[in-house]
Amino acid sequence: MFRILTLAHRLILGLCLVLVIAIIGALSVQIVSRYVFNAPVHMTDDIAEISLIWLTFLGASVVYRERGHIGIELVDAFEGSGVYRALSISLHVIVIIALGYVLTQVGQLYPLMSRLEFGTVPKGPLTSKFVLILLPFGIGAAMTALYAAEAIWLELWGKTTRRGEAAQ
Repeated sequence: MFRILTLAHRLILGLCLVLVIAIIGALSVQIVSRYVFNAPVHMTDDIAEISLIWLTFLGASVVYRERGHIGIELVDAFEGSGVYRALSISLHVIVIIALGYVLTQVGQLYPLMSRLEFGTVPKGPLTSKFVLILLPFGIGAAMTALYAAEAIWLELWGKTTRRGEAAQ
């Protein structure tokens, strides 16, 4: 299970790198085409915006696994004790419950969002607002919930990771 989550972590990290390159590329093309050639390229804004949306939600799951989100150092003062373990497990359970609720809402929004268009992107099955906005949100939430379950498992077995590193 840990190998699968580690593979998913690496794949998402690689996808995030591709998305950053897409954002930089799209905005560079837009700037050069608009200010150098005075002929702006169509949809560069949309490409950058969609890439940023995907990067945000997928990157959040990567940061969660690496324990890179903002934390309360007061809780870290109890590290290694039963209090810390109980608080850590409780926080991960709360994350799973909150994300489970969010995922049910994503499913309920599908019929509405699948009919809406996104900016100037041509209408099609892969260009609905659901695919371009809610799908990355759902994937990021699901991966974060899986990483939270992994963190609970590691806490229970005493194999916690330090802040800033992923489970191996």
